[in-house]
Amino acid sequence: MTYINRISAARGMMKDKGLEALYVTSAENVFYLSGFTGFGDARLYITPNEAYIITDSRYTVQSAHECPDYVLISGNAESPDTLDGVLPRDRNIRVGFEDEKISYKDHNALKERFGLIELCGVGGYFTGVRDIKDSSEAALIKKACVIACESFNDVLSVIRPGVAECDVAAELEYRMKKNGASDRSFDTIVASGTRSAMPHGVASDKKIEYGDVVTMDFGCVYGHYCSDMTRTFFVGRADPELEKIYNIVYKAQTAALDRFRRGMTGAELDGISREIITDAGYGGYFGHGLGHGVGIEIHEGASINKRNKDVIKENTVFSIEPGVYVEGLGGVRIEDLVLYENGVLNILTSASDKKMLVL
Repeated sequence: MTYINRISAARGMMKDKGLEALYVTSAENVFYLSGFTGFGDARLYITPNEAYIITDSRYTVQSAHECPDYVLISGNAESPDTLDGVLPRDRNIRVGFEDEKISYKDHNALKERFGLIELCGVGGYFTGVRDIKDSSEAALIKKACVIACESFNDVLSVIRPGVAECDVAAELEYRMKKNGASDRSFDTIVASGTRSAMPHGVASDKKIEYGDVVTMDFGCVYGHYCSDMTRTFFVGRADPELEKIYNIVYKAQTAALDRFRRGMTGAELDGISREIITDAGYGGYFGHGLGHGVGIEIHEGASINKRNKDVIKENTVFSIEPGVYVEGLGGVRIEDLVLYENGVLNILTSASDKKMLVL
């Protein structure tokens, strides 16, 4: 994969916006434009004719290897002093920056040192370009999904009454790494019994009990791209109301996958699942959106919720994850990651039959 095309596209944006330079500070966008993997320890400064990477001596060899399209400026990436040689201090120029990422402190430091520059926010640019995945990005996300799926299937054999949620999470994370992942995508959620009513109930020291519903939300990182999926199942037996809820959520998720059509907005796709859950009497227990984009970050790009009136773009990767959460009883969520290409949704997370599972 070459980053020349991404740099060229950024320069096209700069020209359209009348910018003389682009200053990139977030680890994710530094990686996206350069391939540099020393997350958090570099900045990029791009002009119409030059591309610079700013990092310190710890990464001199690494940046030369990973970022051959960039000229190295050695120094503290967080200090605006390192820009002295390339950013003029004696004339007014327009410099694009990530208004959605840069801190107030860093913004002020730039203005104080380079008082004549005009900082112009371009955060939305990165949101848009990173939402569309090229073939190399899609391949990495697919691999991350395969690893997560295989690891989940492996770990089902250790889940039984008396095993702590945190031990299940640790076993899953270990297996994901053994299967090739570099890290988890986020704090693994293993929520059993009434704790499953917490959509983000990260694994605790609670022990799984006979008759518990268990929700596991997890993912891994492969090649710096994330996967994300959720499965809900029962241990020993299923509570009748939770079994009913499971079938409603399963129907809602299946309907969204099956009824998606080219030209749909995020709100329209969300509405397919939401209508089914609402008609079943549980609309008040489905409080989050149906899905979100996934890529370098676990939440990026596409928003699949009732507020998003934008048409879903081709070559985006996003989750479809309806859920119902009843305090004092428990919760059910089923989540798959999909790639929208050639007019259809391709499911990337195929672990286990999603029909109700009792271990």
